Amino acid sequence: MDVDGKIAVITGGASGIGRSTALELARRGADIVVADVNDERIAEVQGEVEALGRRYLGVHCDVTNDADIEHMRDAAISTMGQVDIVMSNAGVAMIGPPEGLSMAEWDWILQINLYGVIRNVRAFLPHLLERGSGHVVNTASVAGLFAYSWDHPTYITAKFAVVGFTEALALYLKPLGIGVTLLTPGLVETNMGETARLGGVDDISRWIREIPLETPVPADAVGVLVADAISADRYHVMTHPAEASAKMRARGQDLDAFVASQIALLPMPPNLYREG
Repeated sequence: MDVDGKIAVITGGASGIGRSTALELARRGADIVVADVNDERIAEVQGEVEALGRRYLGVHCDVTNDADIEHMRDAAISTMGQVDIVMSNAGVAMIGPPEGLSMAEWDWILQINLYGVIRNVRAFLPHLLERGSGHVVNTASVAGLFAYSWDHPTYITAKFAVVGFTEALALYLKPLGIGVTLLTPGLVETNMGETARLGGVDDISRWIREIPLETPVPADAVGVLVADAISADRYHVMTHPAEASAKMRARGQDLDAFVASQIALLPMPPNLYREG
């Protein structure tokens, strides 16, 4: 897809990876619709996109709300005329032990990180299918390719589901003329920490351990990767391809051995019941 003259909708588009993708697509000639819950940042991105000479629509949108998603879709199509690129990027994080997390805490992260993606794709699919063209981008994580630690079970669960959902979409949509891209970032310099939560425990100092992670990359670099993937109709985009590919190969060759190696690599998790 040549993105010049196309219309891109991005949830979670007012900061981090979403913002960087919006600006990179605008630089390449796309008009931008940003859906986010942070109105101040929506306005900031508006100034940046319009400075690049592109049309912009900012919509306050909570991806856990069906009505918000549908309103955003209708506003995007009526204002811009059509939609060509749909990126589901809104996401949050939570740290906490699986035995302590409440169902409300599970629901909070799954509603945003998984059902938010499903809602957004579902809302725009009839429009894309009717036109027989377009591109869908779903932001998952390396946490959806392999469990990288024991302290993010909710996040890992949601991202594994997004990976499976996106792969199924590719099987369905690509033969019908609609591109699909799965973005699996590793550690990226974003503001996710602002909304991250601690679940299931009261004292974070007893839970946090130093987990080995890759070197973070700037969010601006990820927007370039996404725009390149859309243009090339590429399915999988990684921010840390060497590290992630090695992990995926090891996982695919021998899952028993891979899980054992991950257990040996990571620090011992706390047993808060025995520690009192």
